[in-house]
Formats: sequence, structure tokens, C-alpha cells
Amino acid sequence: MAASTDQKIVAPYGQWESGITAEAVTAGSCNITSPRVCPRTGRTFTLQSRPDGSQTIHELRYYNEDVFMGTYDILEDYDGDGCQGNASTSLYEYGGLPYALWSGDQFKIIYSDARAKTVNVLISNDKERRWEQQVLFKSETHRYGDFDCHPGTPWVLAVEEDHTNPKPEDVKNSVVLIHIETGEVKSLRGSGQHDFVTYPRFNPTDMTQICHIHWDHPSMPFWGAKLSVMGLDLANSTVSDVKIVGGDDTSTAAEPRWGPDGQLYFGCDKSGFRQLWKYHKGDGEPILLPGWEDAEFGDAHWAVGAQSYVFLTDKEIVAAPVRFGEMEFVHVNLETGIATKLDLPLTNTSIRMDCLARLSENSVLAVASGYRTPAGVYRFNILPDLTLMSENLGSSLEYRFQLPEEVFSLPEHIRFTTMDEPRREVHGFLWLPSNPKYEGPKGTLPPLIIQPHGGPTAYNPPGLSMRVQYFTSRGYAFCFSNYTGSSAHGKAYREALRGEFGILDRDDVIETVRYLANSGRIDGSRVGIEGASSGGYCVLQCLTRYPDVFAGGISMCGVSDLSTLDEETHKLELHYLQTLLGLEGKSKEEKLELFRERSPLYHAQNIASPLLLIHGDADPVVPIGQSEDIKHAVERNGGDVKMVVLKGEGHMLKHADNLKLALRECEKWWRKTLLGIKN
Repeated sequence: MAASTDQKIVAPYGQWESGITAEAVTAGSCNITSPRVCPRTGRTFTLQSRPDGSQTIHELRYYNEDVFMGTYDILEDYDGDGCQGNASTSLYEYGGLPYALWSGDQFKIIYSDARAKTVNVLISNDKERRWEQQVLFKSETHRYGDFDCHPGTPWVLAVEEDHTNPKPEDVKNSVVLIHIETGEVKSLRGSGQHDFVTYPRFNPTDMTQICHIHWDHPSMPFWGAKLSVMGLDLANSTVSDVKIVGGDDTSTAAEPRWGPDGQLYFGCDKSGFRQLWKYHKGDGEPILLPGWEDAEFGDAHWAVGAQSYVFLTDKEIVAAPVRFGEMEFVHVNLETGIATKLDLPLTNTSIRMDCLARLSENSVLAVASGYRTPAGVYRFNILPDLTLMSENLGSSLEYRFQLPEEVFSLPEHIRFTTMDEPRREVHGFLWLPSNPKYEGPKGTLPPLIIQPHGGPTAYNPPGLSMRVQYFTSRGYAFCFSNYTGSSAHGKAYREALRGEFGILDRDDVIETVRYLANSGRIDGSRVGIEGASSGGYCVLQCLTRYPDVFAGGISMCGVSDLSTLDEETHKLELHYLQTLLGLEGKSKEEKLELFRERSPLYHAQNIASPLLLIHGDADPVVPIGQSEDIKHAVERNGGDVKMVVLKGEGHMLKHADNLKLALRECEKWWRKTLLGIKN
């Protein structure tokens, strides 16, 4: 190695030393989400993950109501045996919002514990802030979450998932009422039976009116979900006058929210992009926001309970819309129809999903990250001229692991038109190698790791990812492929994957690699592909159909056999493949032929690149047999394959030890396949 004139060390790409450790990426980082504020007391809370995979509720503490003192884990030892409580829900397997605040005569928090299979209530003395916990009930067969409280009644709205008959087609979902004092659960009658329900919400000005989102197979929350409003008779647990006010068979209603004046708002993609709508005079109508026609407001994810816009007053909203994968932070004046971008004290911003809570008529609590700033909790005060004052109330990255901003690589939004037919625009984000101490030798280009996301209709945002930076700081380029079918790019882009799953997503990854190699930014002979879930399926599809493009691949909880998945997956995705593959109207023989054509398992003989498989042994979404089968098929053909089984992990990796193991296995694989270094 030699020192260059600017004192940087010249070293081969991929072999740079980095201060970003595996511990910093895993145990040193937590996930913060779901900020909530009690409207009566002003007390503030967030959800925060723990290294053991559980999740807790943190209270943000203040002195004299204005000096921030820190956060406090209120579930540190509330199951009575020295173990920490776990605020979590496994609704629809992907979970989401597991808690809600009740501000009646006493301040209470209702929450679900998926590990203990209980629904619990925390009761607080407002002055001393001591907590008493009560277990409302325990159920081995029923799951709960997406709670909503009204201070005028002890009855809490919730989504119930009944697994009494555990076959996916027999699982039942419904809106129920839970008594916050007695734990009594009452089903609501009169709303009709739907396969899926989310966002049951009280009208804050009239507790006899509620709303909720619902859809039926084969629809999904982002395909054909509808919003209904209805009258509620609490005494008789019935609803009446049910009216669909948003969404239909070709458009989706998302993230409903009642305003402080009792008006109902929601997101709807009828225009082609998910815009803000309002239920007004018996019908839904769009709120026209000039300049924001191609932005998407409201969340349509399958994790329940997101809150990506909030009301400051009945005339003002603060929202975090997304535009072609990039997040914005805006103030919306509902009277004038003017949406104004707010400038945050971050290098660009990523505010995603369940990320906002109202503090006052001019302030919000937000979970946000920058392109060079780890996710954290912020208080944003909005001044009359729409400038911001901000206060950082905590970071997702432990202080001992924090590094100067210049360590981190900045993302570039890549946007290009494909070379092959059908000609189409493709999106993604690219991070080039970045390390203030190193540079690559002149005349060389960095190896690339490209990652198609899961879903397949999710997307990868450009906010700071410590895992991405782990590799870019070592000299790798890293690319997120937001292929055709990704959300956050408009309805047409997302729905173009219908019938083309396993083709357009796969081919877009190949097009992205070619685009980056032809532009001279990466070494096209040293490209690795990794992905999880349907992203893992995309990995396997790419390796079987384009065996000469990749030097190596990593599939994490990936799908190898679509026909088996169609028989074994959980309720939410039970008919997902019908739309993704365009199976409607096809005979049984035609379906089997299509399954076989699109399943990597039956083309494993084409895999020429070394393949690493990583899978949790408790995965209910993509059973571990999907990885075991492709492993055996590659072995039978004499291929280079390794499988790592993560004990106790489901579909989403949560335990820090397993995350660290997976990261180290991935790094060893890339050193072997992209750098030619034997570990």
C-alpha cells in the first residue's frame, strides 16, 4: 500500500479498514418508530427495539416541561419474573402498531405482547409517573393490535386475528372492542365480514362514529383496499349506516385520520399517485395540492397502524410524503391548498411509515434520519414563516458508535430507461465507496453489491443505513434496486409488475448493473446480488437466468418454488401470487406450468455463481424448506452453495446476535466472491 499526495491510503476496493463495526450495525443500532403523544398530559412515547429482538415503549422525560432529560424504558420488568415486557403484535405476521394511549380519568397505555400472548394495560400516576401493569387477558389463539382509544369511553377499538382454526384460509380478522378495565372483548356486528381490516378509528368529536380500512382476497392493502365510515352503538356492539367513502376495485384508500373538527381524511391513489382526500358531504373528494401531484401521501403498507401525517389544527397538516422513493417533509394549509416543503436540519431526510405525532398546534414529534445522520427522535417547532426550530431527543445509534458525517457515503438517485423491451424507466439509489482515510488505486473500479427489495411491492429508501455504510466504508459500491413494481413511485409503476413477477423485477436488476457498468462507476466483472424474501427470490431468478452477470449471490429467506409457497404461506399473502403472476382464468395445468417456469428451483442447474443462503428456522411467511430445496438442487449439480440457519428467527430478522452472524457471513461471502480472498 502507498500514501497518495492528499495523504489518503491507496488500497484495493473492498479491503479498506473501517470504523463501522458489525456491532455498531446490529447490537449498537435500534429501530425507533411509532411516536405518540397524550393529548391531555402531553406525555410522549416511542417504540424501540432491543438487541434480543423484543420491543419496548420508551417515555421521553422532561424537566419543567421544556428541558429534555432523556428516555425511560417503561417495560423494563413488567412481566413479573425479571424479564422485560415486549410491546409487539404479530397481526398479519408483519405486525405494526402494538400500543395506544388512553387519556380518560387516569392515564393508561394498552399494548399487546406477542411473545407472552397477552394484552396488557399500564396505569400511571400522572405526578409520580410510576407504572402499574395489569394483564387484561391472555390468548393462545387470538392476536390483537392497531388499537385506538377515545377518552370518553373505556372501550378500545382493535383489530383481532382469530387463529382458532390455524389454516391460513380459516384465520378470521375483524374489528373488536376491548374494555380497558375488565378486558372484555366484544365483536362488532353489522359491518360485514372482510378478509382483512386495519385502522379502526374513533371520530374524536363523536365516539358514535368510526371508520376502518378493509379488503378481501385477492386484493392487498395497496391494491383495492376500501375505507368505510359507520355509526357505532357501544351499548349493543353494533354498527349501522356503513358507507364506503374511499377506494374501489381499481384504487386504494390508505391511512385514514380524523381531523380535530371531526372531518375524515385519507390517502387515495385514484389519480395515479396517492394523494390526500377528504370525506365531505357524503363522499370522498381529493385535496388538490399544486406541485405535489406526483407525491404519495399516507401509508399503504401491510404493517398496521402507520402515522405519516398529523394535524396541527383543523386547517393545517404536517406530512411526510414520498416522491420516487425520496421522502419530503411538508406543511399543508387545507384552506389555501398550498403545500410547503419544510427545511430540516439534516442532510436530506427520510421520514417513513409510522413516524409522526402531534405535540401542539405548532410542533410535532418525528422519527427521522438524514443521508448522513442515523435515525433519531426530533422535536420540530414550526414558526409562523414555516421555518423550523429543532431539538434532537435521541439517536438510534449508540453514542459510542457515532462517527463524523464525512465517513458516510451519500446516495445518488439513479433513473434511466432500459435498453431492452419493453422500454421502461427504472429507479434506484447508488452509494459509491467512501472512507476519509482510503482511496482505490487509479485505473480500478469498485465491486458492486446490488440489492432488490422485498415485497415485491415495497421499496428501498435512501436514508442512512448502517449496513450499507458498513460495506461502502470498506470500498464496495452498493445499490438499492427499486425495480418495476416498487411502491412510492406511483400506481402505474407499481402495478406494472402484475403478471410480470419474476421477469420485470429480475430484468430491471440486470439493466441497473449494465447501466452502472457502462457509465464507468463500478467494475462489471465483480458484481454481487443479495436480497431477502421476494428480494431473495429475485436473487435466485437473476442467478438462474443471467448466470454470467454475477460473481456471487446471497438469498435471505428467499423463495425458490412458487407452487410450494402458494400452498404454504400465511393468510395475508395466500392469494398474492394470483395477481403477481396473472393466474386468474388459467387452468390448473397452465398454473403449474407458469409456477415451474418462474420458479428458480427448476432451473438451478443454471446457477454458476457461489450462492449463500440465510434463513430463520421459524419463518411463517417463507418456510425454511424454500432455501433447503434450492441448496440441495445446487449441490446435486455440483455448485458452490452454503446455508446458514438462524435459530429462533422468523421472516424479519430481529435478534442482534443473528443479525451480526448474518452480516459477518455476508462479508465473508463478498470477500470470497468479489475480492477473491479466502477467509
